[in-house]
Amino acid sequence: MDENIKKLVRRVETLEEEVSTLKRKIAKMEPLSTADIRKAEVKESPQKTTVEQTGERMTAEPESKQTAAQTMAELEDKQIVAQTTAELESKQTVAQTTAELESKQKAQPVQMKQEPKKEVDFEKILGIWLPRVFMFILLLGVLWGLKVGMDNGWITYSVRIVMGYASTILLYYLGMRYVKGEKKLFGVTLLGGVIALGILTTFAAHYLYDYFHYMLAFIIGIFYIALGLFLSKKTKSETLTIFSAIAGFLLPFLLEGQGATALQFCLYILLLFLSLFYVSLSEKHKITFYVTFVLFHVTLMIYANFAGTYGSEYIIVATVLIQHISLLTFYIRGLISRQVFTEVLIYTNFVFAISWIKLLIQPQEVVVYGLFALLYIVLTAYVFSEKDRSLQGVLSAVAVFATSVFILSFQLEHIQVKLMLLLINGAIGLWVGLYYATKRTIVTSSIIYGITAWTVILTVYMERFVSYDHLVWLLLLITMGWIYHSIYRFGPNKFHLQVQKIDMSLMIGQIISLLYIFHLTQIWLAQTYLPYETESHIQALIFMAALLFMYFAYKWKHGVYVTYAAVIEYLVLGLVIVSLPLTDDFLNQWFLFHLFVEIGYVFLLTCLFVIIFKGKLPNKEGLKAKASAYFIALQVTCFIFLNKWYFAITNVYDWDREYVFLVHTFLLFLFAFLSISLGRKWNWKAVKIIGSLLIGFCLLKLFFIDLINISIIIRAILFIIVGVVGLLYSRTLLKD
Repeated sequence: MDENIKKLVRRVETLEEEVSTLKRKIAKMEPLSTADIRKAEVKESPQKTTVEQTGERMTAEPESKQTAAQTMAELEDKQIVAQTTAELESKQTVAQTTAELESKQKAQPVQMKQEPKKEVDFEKILGIWLPRVFMFILLLGVLWGLKVGMDNGWITYSVRIVMGYASTILLYYLGMRYVKGEKKLFGVTLLGGVIALGILTTFAAHYLYDYFHYMLAFIIGIFYIALGLFLSKKTKSETLTIFSAIAGFLLPFLLEGQGATALQFCLYILLLFLSLFYVSLSEKHKITFYVTFVLFHVTLMIYANFAGTYGSEYIIVATVLIQHISLLTFYIRGLISRQVFTEVLIYTNFVFAISWIKLLIQPQEVVVYGLFALLYIVLTAYVFSEKDRSLQGVLSAVAVFATSVFILSFQLEHIQVKLMLLLINGAIGLWVGLYYATKRTIVTSSIIYGITAWTVILTVYMERFVSYDHLVWLLLLITMGWIYHSIYRFGPNKFHLQVQKIDMSLMIGQIISLLYIFHLTQIWLAQTYLPYETESHIQALIFMAALLFMYFAYKWKHGVYVTYAAVIEYLVLGLVIVSLPLTDDFLNQWFLFHLFVEIGYVFLLTCLFVIIFKGKLPNKEGLKAKASAYFIALQVTCFIFLNKWYFAITNVYDWDREYVFLVHTFLLFLFAFLSISLGRKWNWKAVKIIGSLLIGFCLLKLFFIDLINISIIIRAILFIIVGVVGLLYSRTLLKD
């Protein structure tokens, strides 16, 4: 019993100390630690009161076992109740305390601890660059010292060569010593001097002093390059590898051997590239790989430029193809890190190879391009069969491009055949990309198909119905339809394309279809020898029929935007028709046909407005809300056509001048009255205003133009008719 009481007393004292500590920290605005908050979760006063009461009760009771047991039970029950109450109150107290602390901290300006700036380690920078600078200075000093010795005859040619090679041995010894002595940067710099000095000494022995034969000098140079690669692997230094690569590609030009053939040169360059390629892969040297790749092609370009390619083009092309296939093999088999050899380099390497193949004459060029395309097609089929997603897009895109290059290399009498093959190639590539969900294939094929289609539209003009030109246009329409079918089939599921956007793209196909109809009409009209005005109206009539057919595309679930495009194109067609003359320079035997075409256009335009007004088109609410604007456009169009027709009729049938003014004024008044009536019926304010302005224009014309140009009899008839009609119409207005 005494021990339990002592434990409770010690616990109370501990809690008092923790609470007092918490109060001091709050007063000092010190941040609360997690330990302090956890310790404050028990309230002081309830436990303290409970403990004191329990202690007094325990001392007052007798020390019998039964009394002690009852006392312990009561103590435990009350202690549990007290602890539960204390926990609830303590949580509220801690929450209030924390809130007060946060509010005080927010009230005070927040002082952010500024991290100390990292000081530049000049010693490290100097340790990297000073050895290189002083190595260069040392080489200059040695060269000048040698020059002094050579000018005074102290150092002969043979002594110079021996000193050069001896210096490489000394630099090698010192470099390896510093590398092992934890001064790797300085040691690597000295080892780089071994390669440079060895190559320069060999160059001097061969080119300046003629001590070494070309082949011997070449072997010694290869030895130093191999030594550099060996040291780069041993020291794991990419800088040394790059240095060896530069020296290796420069070696053939430094030696300038007359005995080296194109085969020897290309073989050396190829072996050097493969060696550096192996080192860059094994050590994962990314920069080395790119430097090696660029130097390989630059070296071949310089050689081809200075030595010429006549007779050696096959060797150069074979060298490039071996290099290309080697990289491709490593890439496909996964022996190369994707971080080192990205897919961009696949495309770049392919473009370089395609360019080098152009060195060949035409028949060999076609064969090599064909083999190249076949290679990529086979590889594409292989990766698709293996379901290698990482390679499917890359290789299929290159296969499409290689096939296009192969097609373009053909020497054909008819260029249209190339265009047809390119359209087929692009369409197949798009289908493959959509079916297998490879975006790279889709992009490449889209570029090829798009450029070819644009070329067809701009350059292929059909002159005969049975011709290659007509076949190209037919193939364009067929492949375009197949592409749209593939997009609808695979686009929404595999690329989450919105069907609405695909529907909108159908307008492109619609425009191309209209161009095809235009070409067909031109073929037919070229055989009729009709006047230009008649041919133009026939062309307009055919376009009206085609657009009328396309208008009903909205009944197809994907044809809503085709209908909208047809409406817009019909309005644009009106601008063309209104500019066409109704009469010709001959006997005007086609005048009535011209008039019939234009009246038919206005009639269909009016029917279109009625359809929009009645809400029979998709999005009828949005279109119907703008009905007044559409009617104004119809009003202006009808006014223009009415005047055009009237004056054309009076000209063809040679009306008297007075009757021309009489009827024209009367027609304008009728048109104005009709406009106001329709505006009033449908409450279109703008339409009524235009009608009112037109009445004012008619009145001005009546008094300032007609009075001057007509006789008094016609004037009386005109004024009487206009007056009666005007009064009758005004009476209807007064009724309302």
